[in-house]
Amino acid sequence: MTTANAFTWAWSAGWTLLVLPLSIALLRGRAPAWARRRATPRMLRMRGIGGLILWASAVTSAVLLSAGVYGDRYYLGVLVGPVAVLAAVVLVAVTDVAERRRSRVPFPTSQ
Repeated sequence: MTTANAFTWAWSAGWTLLVLPLSIALLRGRAPAWARRRATPRMLRMRGIGGLILWASAVTSAVLLSAGVYGDRYYLGVLVGPVAVLAAVVLVAVTDVAERRRSRVPFPTSQ
C-alpha cells in the first residue's frame, strides 16, 4: 500500500465517519439544540443536503484519485471537487437568506 493510497482510504473513512452521520442527522431534523434555535427546519434540511454534497464530492474525488482517473480525464476532478463545494455553499446560503427574509416581520404601514 502506497502513501497516496493510504491517504485516500483515510480521507474517505474520515469524511464518512464525521460528515455523513452529521449530514444525515441534519437531514432528519435531529440537530443539537443550539442549531435548532438558530435555524428553521428547512434550513437544517438544506444544510444536511449540503453536507451530503460535500461528502459525495470528497469521497468521489478520493476514489477517482485511487483509481487513476485523474490522469486521463482531468475535467472530472475539476467538476467533482470545487464545483460541488461551490454548489453546496450556494445551496445553503440561498436557503438561509430566503428563510431569513421569510421569517422577518414586515413593518406595519400607516394608512
